[in-house]
Amino acid sequence: MIAPRRLANRPRIHAVSLLLLCTLVSGCATTHWLGVARRAVREPGQRLLDLPEPVAQKYGCGKRKLPHFELEQNEINPNRIHPGGQINHRIVYALCPRRPTEVVTGTLVTRVRFKGRIVLRDRIPDFELKPGRWSVDAFLRLPESAESGVYALEIHFERDHIRFDESLTFGVDS
Repeated sequence: MIAPRRLANRPRIHAVSLLLLCTLVSGCATTHWLGVARRAVREPGQRLLDLPEPVAQKYGCGKRKLPHFELEQNEINPNRIHPGGQINHRIVYALCPRRPTEVVTGTLVTRVRFKGRIVLRDRIPDFELKPGRWSVDAFLRLPESAESGVYALEIHFERDHIRFDESLTFGVDS
């Protein structure tokens, strides 16, 4: 994924307090403010959400060819930024391995396109899909010189019979 970064000098508690204040006082909990609060509490990296047993039960992994992979969520937050702005890219996946602690290692490629051209690219050759359910957060900042328009964030992973290609769009407004 694009090099993960922490949000610098943005205390999480202030963003959450702002969201609660807006919700209670003026009802201004728009998508924008929800996005600010959501990004404020996320940190870059991977986080275990569920152990392998509940995932295996949900997907009936005992009756499937293993390893079995499901991409459960792929999102960009916010979906509109200004030049120099930052987005949070999150995926949530589930993996049923052949053996309880087995990982699937493959190459993860992340690209950002504008007008069909690749403007950012990141390649992680040893990205590990781990057993259970995991969230993966990365933060990406566009340069101040980014043009206005529609951008696409693409992710690609391939290893043996596990493969995914996903694309999401976001807007840049000057």
